[in-house]
Amino acid sequence: MANDAEMMLEVEIFDGSGNFTDWSEQVILALRQKGVLDYVESDMRAGTAEEPDKKKFSVADSKADGLAVAIILRCLSKSHRKRFIRSTAFEVWTELHKLYGVPNTEDLVSNILELFSFRMDPDDKEGRASAVQYSNLLEKIDFSTFSSSAMANLMYLASLNRHHDLVRLEFAKKKPN
Repeated sequence: MANDAEMMLEVEIFDGSGNFTDWSEQVILALRQKGVLDYVESDMRAGTAEEPDKKKFSVADSKADGLAVAIILRCLSKSHRKRFIRSTAFEVWTELHKLYGVPNTEDLVSNILELFSFRMDPDDKEGRASAVQYSNLLEKIDFSTFSSSAMANLMYLASLNRHHDLVRLEFAKKKPN
């Protein structure tokens, strides 16, 4: 009979450039298969409100969390693994979702609208403050994570004039492509 390592589902290596949603779904299946999905879904070390530092991992929890971390790290590129060596499964999963997860659509539409309506401050004669402000707006939006059709839809929504706020909010509630 094959050992546990050989029986793990085949999951592609994520290097930050692929489809994070598809990859994370594959990892969730692998974690569920090994019975350690709970360790990425909640912080198992969190204590109570009265004694936040009181609860610690049991030996069994520590081993299970270590297995969950190992599964996730095995599915990441080497360059991504280094930053998570001393993290719990919950910390790794939370950070990966912050870095690569799908942003809130309403926030995204708002950021794109703000970008498209950006105007240089008339008091900023040399344009330095405006350039920094524009750069900060660009950093809020990771354009590389969207397909061309999703990007076109978001640009359309952001370009609607302000009288169409209700339409914009209606579309924003739907999941992007």
